[in-house]
Amino acid sequence: MRKGNWVVIALLIIAGLVLFLPLADKTSGSERVIVDHTLHEIVSPGCFDQAELTNYIDEVSFSRAVDELEYTVEDECSKEFLQKGKESVISKIFNE
Repeated sequence: MRKGNWVVIALLIIAGLVLFLPLADKTSGSERVIVDHTLHEIVSPGCFDQAELTNYIDEVSFSRAVDELEYTVEDECSKEFLQKGKESVISKIFNE
């Protein structure tokens, strides 16, 4: 095989790995969420109406709520939208 063919094959393998390895966060760190400072709880904006929150709420990024404030996701609705962990790039593209 020629040197050019090896380069193309290597690039295809690298592209495949980038697309299928779990590299992307399931929930973006910059996603805006609602936090209840009294309950120390994180709520997805789509679940705001059914969440039982106090009046001491704020809007912050998901990464700040988890890392800096150390709040947790408690209600089932928010757990569906705000998942921790990694997923593949191709999965992220097709799920959004």
